[in-house]
Amino acid sequence: MTMGKATGRPHAAMYLLAHAVVLQAITFAMRPTVSYAVLDVGGSQALLGVVVAAFAVPALILALPAGHVIDRTGERASLLAGAAALVMAALLAIFGGGSVGVLLLATMFLGIGHLLSVIGEQAIVANTTSRGQYDSKFGHFTFASALGQTIGPLLLALPGGTPETPPVAVIFVVCGALGAVLLGISFLVPGSVRHAAAAGERVRMLPAAAGLLRTPGLVRALVAGSLVLASVDLFLAYLPALGHQRGIAAVVVSAMLVARSMFSMFSRLFLGPMVRLLGRRRLMVWTIGVSAAALLLFALPLHIAVLLALAAVYGFAIGTCQPITMSWIAELATPGTRGLAMSLRLASNRLGQTVLPSLLGALSAATGAADVFVATGIMLAGGAWSGAAVGHAQSAEEDGDDEPARA
Repeated sequence: MTMGKATGRPHAAMYLLAHAVVLQAITFAMRPTVSYAVLDVGGSQALLGVVVAAFAVPALILALPAGHVIDRTGERASLLAGAAALVMAALLAIFGGGSVGVLLLATMFLGIGHLLSVIGEQAIVANTTSRGQYDSKFGHFTFASALGQTIGPLLLALPGGTPETPPVAVIFVVCGALGAVLLGISFLVPGSVRHAAAAGERVRMLPAAAGLLRTPGLVRALVAGSLVLASVDLFLAYLPALGHQRGIAAVVVSAMLVARSMFSMFSRLFLGPMVRLLGRRRLMVWTIGVSAAALLLFALPLHIAVLLALAAVYGFAIGTCQPITMSWIAELATPGTRGLAMSLRLASNRLGQTVLPSLLGALSAATGAADVFVATGIMLAGGAWSGAAVGHAQSAEEDGDDEPARA
């Protein structure tokens, strides 16, 4: 499994995939553990919203500057800085875990470290992959990320806690050790060759970003990607609420969440062949549409077995959508601007993850969790419309790549 124009190291792709697994394992272990720690020191549930914002806001502020710097200096510095920020987050949580303020600061470092690492990883994939291979390579990359997101929460089951609270201090120590491992892997991940238009030149960030946004199809790809990712967050947040309202056992809700995660991972292994069979635009539109239909059906009083099957269908379809939007944005961006393009994608995703759940949370309070699934399904239908227009906005040569025989 090579990354196209990799820098010549035979294990370059494996180092990058290992980096993605460890990064997501740290992030998805620390985020819920910080929430437990905040509650453990007397913080209110309302304060957890501030914790979520402390993680997301750095991405909104720093995403564009980070992507711009990566385009000019390379990805390795971003990976190293991101790993160092994650180590700092763990150290703050270990030694200052008794203070809500310190825990919020640790969450900010966690968000910064995650941001710098993810943009660096995605820029490497975008810059070292040959045209026509983006779907396969981003499929493998997002599979590794999903694997880390599955491993991370398992740390909550480490011994030493209580029935209500996991062993917070132990998890923070493990995350600190994993952060040190991530720092070591960051030294081994080879960056891409700098593009002549980006390396060393004084390119202004905002004009470069504005130029990218004028690229035909890019804004629609960003919109589709942000809606897809926001739907995953809403599914994770409101499936337990739906289960509580309908008297569905927590173990069944857990099984639905696991089915969603596992089928998302499974779909990414076959992304390349599916794109070659159906074409990228057709596959993206259909999978977003299927995701929307599955969420709409969740609002109906269906049998538990049907809901479990719908969770699997939603997981497979939504797992296909995410890497497709990554690969499409990578192809729409020109060499030397792909780090900035990936940072635009991350910023738009964070904006969607911040604004949409807040709006639909108010809907849930007024009408119930089922209506959130209806609203999210309708929102995804809009994402399918946006995705359908991406291919038509490209040039005839680029649009030809969307045909199954040539994808």
